[in-house]
Amino acid sequence: MTLQIKRLQAPLLPEAKNLLAVCFICLTAFNGLIFLLTLFTAFRVNKIADRKTTFAQLVNGETIYISEQDRNWRYPAVIQKVVSDWTTLTFNWDDKLTGTNQPDQGIQVGRNGRIPTNTWFASLLLEPEFAKASLPKIAELVPTTFFSGQLRSTTIISYLSEPRAVRPGEWEIDMIATRILVDRTTGRDERIPFNRTFTVQAVEIPRSPLGKDAPLVEQKIYEVRSSGLQITKMVEFNSQQRR
Repeated sequence: MTLQIKRLQAPLLPEAKNLLAVCFICLTAFNGLIFLLTLFTAFRVNKIADRKTTFAQLVNGETIYISEQDRNWRYPAVIQKVVSDWTTLTFNWDDKLTGTNQPDQGIQVGRNGRIPTNTWFASLLLEPEFAKASLPKIAELVPTTFFSGQLRSTTIISYLSEPRAVRPGEWEIDMIATRILVDRTTGRDERIPFNRTFTVQAVEIPRSPLGKDAPLVEQKIYEVRSSGLQITKMVEFNSQQRR
């Protein structure tokens, strides 16, 4: 009788060595993942570091903090101020030019319309085509008695919402305000609600080529536009829709 001995084929690697190889592969994969996360973190840190921060001291001695941000980024308070400035400049009327005793003759709009000088400066905060369409309508709100010194107008803003981002570089903001018209001859006043939702857009901040040597009107124009924002739309504010 012939005995046949079957030899079992030995595994390529013993069991212990197989386990060690699997652990080595897992460790290598884990280290690779850590390496990728480290690269990503370093990229984010470098990007943040590129936004330079510094301090600046004003002529009055006040120190302010300056931080570099995306070109279309704006502080919420700056957006609110643009809406507030437009409203007060547009509807705060006096018969004198601001800071002088000279009578305000106003600015001609169209054939028959006329608006106070400050109202014209406020239009610089509007997108150009929007301003062109809006000025004749604003002129219709200015009584002729204003230019004779009989009427004075002021505006009280009672509420300004936090800006809501619509898309990068564009926000919406709600305002509740009251226009007050005072007749100086009779002492009577008229109160007109002015509640609006504004759409505000970031634009390039203009720089005056002449700086402090520029004419006063040009300086005022660049000052008004220094926020790098313009109003592109204005609709009635519906508080019910915001609740």
